[in-house]
Amino acid sequence: MHVLLLALNYHPDKLGNAPLMTGIAEGLVERGHRVTVVCALPHHETGRIDPAYGRRAVVRDRRRGVDILRVWLYAPGEGGLLGTGAAAKMANYASFTATALAAALTVRDIDVIFTPSPPLTLGIVDHLVGRLRRVPFVYNLQDLFPEAAVRLGVLTDPRLIAGFERLERWVYRRATRLSIISEAFREHLIERGVPAERIVYIPNYTDTDEITPRARTGNPIRAAHGLDDTFVIQFSGRMGYSQGLETVIEAWRTLDDLPDARLMMVGDGQARAMIDDALRDDPRAVVLPTQPRAVLADLLGAADVGLAPLRRGMAETCIPSKIFGIMAAARPVIAGVEAHTDTARLIESADGGIVVPPEDPDALAAAIRRLYARPKLGRAMGAAGRLHVVGHHGRHAIIARYEALLEELVERGR
Repeated sequence: MHVLLLALNYHPDKLGNAPLMTGIAEGLVERGHRVTVVCALPHHETGRIDPAYGRRAVVRDRRRGVDILRVWLYAPGEGGLLGTGAAAKMANYASFTATALAAALTVRDIDVIFTPSPPLTLGIVDHLVGRLRRVPFVYNLQDLFPEAAVRLGVLTDPRLIAGFERLERWVYRRATRLSIISEAFREHLIERGVPAERIVYIPNYTDTDEITPRARTGNPIRAAHGLDDTFVIQFSGRMGYSQGLETVIEAWRTLDDLPDARLMMVGDGQARAMIDDALRDDPRAVVLPTQPRAVLADLLGAADVGLAPLRRGMAETCIPSKIFGIMAAARPVIAGVEAHTDTARLIESADGGIVVPPEDPDALAAAIRRLYARPKLGRAMGAAGRLHVVGHHGRHAIIARYEALLEELVERGR
């Protein structure tokens, strides 16, 4: 079958949905299918279009058997009149929707369309191209919009919220199937009139062949930054507003009495400037930009504990993908999420870490102290987390489920 995959972010972007969508596309090719990706020019880490791609409207590419059409969009980090706030983000989404539609219409002989959220507006592209080509489309919910934006306080205008909620229902009604990464999303969809039989649960994966446990002794990341014989507390991923990284900084400032503790913050995004300001003069902290995918296993293996914080309410609308990577590296996770969420249930069912309330620096610091004082407990949690993701969230098993879903829809349409 020929799959058209529409995604805002794709390789070489390293954060967000990019590694996941890249893996799905390449995994389907490995299974004998044809995949064409329509994505934005790389920009996700910095908010600026990668200079290597210039100012071209469309860049054709091919990687590991996947045909790629990279299209221009408004990049909020390039200092335009809209700044970097909500208006810039909306322009980013709207411009990509327009250019993605133009590019998607040039792709011929497709059998099915697969699109992750965000942005919600890609559902319009799916519908138009699907109608024209007479093919089904699967809308993959990686988060819930506009609910997530409302919870964050990013979207506050009642008229805009109402408009996006209407668009949300419109997209849901027209999708042939809605695939969800969290069972908590099922109730949300049903409340919006989606029949239960059109909802398919497929969790996210991590590549457990790529991310394998690495010894702390001799780890090149630890050695490069003088972290041998220390206890490394690590956050690695997009530094955005939804992570609430102020909580990490506040918790860290209460841990001065742990002489060999070190904080490693790795990533880029809106909150990076705050992190730089807070830790610039801290000799016990290491702040790094987003690292190449090739060193990810060593990077995660440099930690003694991995952090996955979120702001209040955000775990209702997403599961941080970084958790799967931390577990695959056999490191314990401390997640700042509500106890009733799927994220909390994942960690607790795996015995892979500790769940603390979101935006609670005292609770976060206490969890760090617990693992600092009990290294054997941390190692046991790490091993249990690794075992869980290998058994339930391995790349090959999850891609096989996506393949089965897409093939079923293609067969029904023939």
